Amino acid sequence: MKKIILLLITPLVLSSSIFAQKRNKKDPPMGTFVSEAQFKDYIPISPLEFEQDVIIYDTRKKAFDTLSIKELATRKEEIIRFLPNETVYSTLEKKDGSFELKFGPATLTGEAGAYTVTLDYAKFTTLKYKIGVDCAGFTKVGVGMRITAKITTYEKGIDVSSLFGLGVAAKLNRISGQLSIDIIGMESSQITDLITLPVDISESSIQTALQSLSAIKSKMYDEKTNLFPQILAIKKTGGTCSVFDLLDKIDNSVANTIKTTNLPPKQQQQQQQQN
Repeated sequence: MKKIILLLITPLVLSSSIFAQKRNKKDPPMGTFVSEAQFKDYIPISPLEFEQDVIIYDTRKKAFDTLSIKELATRKEEIIRFLPNETVYSTLEKKDGSFELKFGPATLTGEAGAYTVTLDYAKFTTLKYKIGVDCAGFTKVGVGMRITAKITTYEKGIDVSSLFGLGVAAKLNRISGQLSIDIIGMESSQITDLITLPVDISESSIQTALQSLSAIKSKMYDEKTNLFPQILAIKKTGGTCSVFDLLDKIDNSVANTIKTTNLPPKQQQQQQQQN
């Protein structure tokens, strides 16, 4: 049983190391942190519900149909097809006492200080957004699981590329902090029973958390599990607004300007006319 659990959790643990290997020469040097306005990757946010009309292909009608997110959530097969992508990604956020948050590659910390490490597994689709004329980018909309480690490091060069790295650093008294687990957009009584309650950062707490998430992930396709897509992360690509300005502008109750990007050209044109 332990071997099976390790096989299931290995992608979650190793993913950020793979991400680091794919960085190109134009990326900032390892440990370099930049402001939110300069950060080019997705920034994780607290899960945000929203209402949006989306166009999907109805296999029963053999035709395209327009549904709201809430309507889509009542159709398990359609919602699974609406979320075709899966990813595991990590983000490192630095707090240095100023009002401006800084982000960097989740590899090594540059110096002692306070950091937030976010590790996400998500089943998602990518939607693009445009708010007014001066704010544009993409969102990851979907369901998944998140582990957040809020840590204080006592020296530079701490390995935060994996949860096991954090566990080792905590054992050596190089960091202190707390873990939290979020199950995003997935609801069932079985999932509730599987959620663990980690408190500190330690090798045993991390192992328990990973085992719990592995079991929860297996329940995603269970017919008793309800899925409710939410905005998980945002990447700004143009304009003068910030990611956090955007959060204040997204309407979570009625149709907004988020648009799907994976539709055939004809359906994209129809959706643009509707908006």
